[in-house]
This record gives sequence, C-alpha cells and structure tokens, in this order.
Amino acid sequence: MIRMTISLICMILLSAGIGHAEPTGRDIMLKADEVDTSRDAAMSSRMVIERGSLKLQRSMESLTKQYGKNLKDERTLIRFVEPADVHDTAYLTWSYDDPEREDDMWVYLPAESLVRRISGGGKKGAFMRSDLANEDIEDRAVDDDEHTLTGEENVSGTACYVIESVPRPELKKDTNYSKRVQYIRKDLYLPAKIDYYDKRGKLLKTATFGGYKQIDGIWTVTRFLYETPRRKTRTLFQRSNISYNQGLDDALFLQNNLMR
Repeated sequence: MIRMTISLICMILLSAGIGHAEPTGRDIMLKADEVDTSRDAAMSSRMVIERGSLKLQRSMESLTKQYGKNLKDERTLIRFVEPADVHDTAYLTWSYDDPEREDDMWVYLPAESLVRRISGGGKKGAFMRSDLANEDIEDRAVDDDEHTLTGEENVSGTACYVIESVPRPELKKDTNYSKRVQYIRKDLYLPAKIDYYDKRGKLLKTATFGGYKQIDGIWTVTRFLYETPRRKTRTLFQRSNISYNQGLDDALFLQNNLMR
C-alpha cells in the first residue's frame, strides 16, 4: 500500500511538471551551438561602420568549413572585395572546440604582401576599424566559458533565455571581456542580443540580431548590429547569397591561399 501511494505521488508530481529539470546555461549553449548543422558555408557580407559623420563601407566574401571530431572545429576565410584600399585583405581563422587549444588567426595585408599571425593580445584589436574585435570573428567554443542561466526575458517580443558567460580563468588574459550576457531565443536557439562587459564590469557594447531565415533547412541570422555607446559608434552587418554544404575544398583554408 505504501509503495502504491509513493508511486501515485511521483506520477502526480511528474504530470504537474514538478521535478522536471530546468536546463543549465551550458545545456542551452550546447543547443545553440547545434543549430548550424552544415559541413560548410559560403556567403557575401556588407559591413557599414558609422563613427559620427564618418561612414565606412566594406564588402567581403566568407567561406567556412567544419573539421575535427564531430565536426566541431571550424575554419573561416574572410576576403575583402571593396573598397579598393582594403581589396584582397584576408583573415583566416582556425577555431578549435578543445578549450585547451588556442585558436589560430592570420591576416594577409596585400599592401605589404605579408601574412601576419594574430595571437594573444592582438585578438583584442579592432576588426577592420569596426565595433567588432578580432576575437569576435572567431567561432568561440562552448566550453571556453562558464555559462549560468540567470533568467528569462523578452527581446523585441520574443521569449529568450538569459545566459551569463564568463571566460574560463586561464582564458581571461586573451579577451576584452569580463563576461557576455547572451539572450538566446527559446524558439530558434539563436541569439537575439549579446551584451559585452569590459574588464571593469562596465557595459562595453551590445550586439542585436535579426533577419532570421531558414536557408537549406538551417535557421540563420542574416543581419546584426554592434553598438559601442561610449564611443558613439556602430557597425551593421548584412549577409546575403548564403549557401550551405557546397563541398568546399580544404585547400581554400590553408595559409598559402591567403596570398593567392
């Protein structure tokens, strides 16, 4: 009789949702990391940088391919097309899922006919004079940070998980940020907004995301805006001509291809 009573209580609790485990911050970020199921991707992008009355425009082509165990490592080539003064400038990143392994990054400067490696503090520098840092163009591994679910909030009318992501202690020296607060859409598991905090714990900049489209069966962000209030600057990215699983050649992601 006692066993039957306990079983009945358990069934009632489960049916009421009591005892249902809430996802952890890491659980949510793992799901967000799994949204893009592609093996490779190609796209065009236009970047508009606004600094007061100054407006800079950049056009670029990007290629990305997945590697490694479970295709969790990523290589990305970004090559600038316009304007003439940045034509053929190229960035190559090799991002690793293993948090113990430092990501690799190189930049090709055609005016100097030189490939430079960007490492350590160099990743904190501005990406092509934009509101993005060089580290922002890397694919950050989930376990590079410790993630805490701090609540839920609506962003532009969409329910989001609020995740506080703090760099692992051994990685703090190589980043601009003490933490990032990420607003992850509950329906798509894509970001709606990210707040970036500097080493003093002050809000440094905010990224907002939009233009969500399903392309080749994959939900994709096609537009995002970075704003740095204290500098009164902003950078808008618009992505187009996005295609997945084109069978991109590995040779495209080698260092010697930067000086093609």
